[in-house]
Amino acid sequence: MTGPWPRRPRTGSRAAAAMAVLLSCGLLLTGCGIKRTGVIESGHAAAIKIPGGKNAAVLYFVSKEGDRLVPVPFTIGTDYTLAPVPLLRLLLNGPSGVARAAGLTTALPEVPNDRTDKATVSPPVQGNELTVTVPFAVGGLSALARNQVVCTIGVSTVPDTLSPVALQGTDTTLPAADCDLQP
Repeated sequence: MTGPWPRRPRTGSRAAAAMAVLLSCGLLLTGCGIKRTGVIESGHAAAIKIPGGKNAAVLYFVSKEGDRLVPVPFTIGTDYTLAPVPLLRLLLNGPSGVARAAGLTTALPEVPNDRTDKATVSPPVQGNELTVTVPFAVGGLSALARNQVVCTIGVSTVPDTLSPVALQGTDTTLPAADCDLQP
């Protein structure tokens, strides 16, 4: 006896508890045979609902890492809707305010202020398809740059509709595409 308490005989409960813990850890580490999977695509990009801002539009800019598009809500009040051409011109001007401060950028070419009036959006045709005309070449645009326009105009122009957007530039017209937010 080494202290005021009598010594208990070992019953093996500590050893059993330690064994149970080791077995549990072993099972967790095996992952039960579940294999890793990639992202499962499930359709179009989601529209953003802004509380109290039922007439909000969404501009898509490039993340500060430069690898994906980030939706940026743009509201002008509940009594107004933003027409597609001013929305396109806002996109061509690049991020401002909080979006710029957060490090968002654009993949679109810089457009001088005196040429932004050349940017147009046709009325919807054939299943809500839109054609966006921009004052620069579109043939060499990156996927991010193209999707900036396609997602901004395709998501925000026709209420409750994800419209395909054709992109017409000074060099060519790219076929209509849906908003694709895959990196």
